[in-house]
Amino acid sequence: MSWRVVVTETALEGLSDAEKATVTAELFAWVETGPPRQNRRPVFGAPLFEDSLPSGFEVAYFVDESVPYVAIVRVRG
Repeated sequence: MSWRVVVTETALEGLSDAEKATVTAELFAWVETGPPRQNRRPVFGAPLFEDSLPSGFEVAYFVDESVPYVAIVRVRG
């Protein structure tokens, strides 16, 4: 299965170009395996996941397994 990874316009705000490149590479590695979906919490009735990337950045995202796609909402250092 191949996953679509969609990064919202504001998800990478505040990151340097080098940080954006690192995060983007790590996120697009999910195309093959999908996101980890380890830390789930509901937001307005929808499940939001918050996990750490190997680089140490925290990423918040929604998942739709029926499509399948991952929508990246926020990345923090």
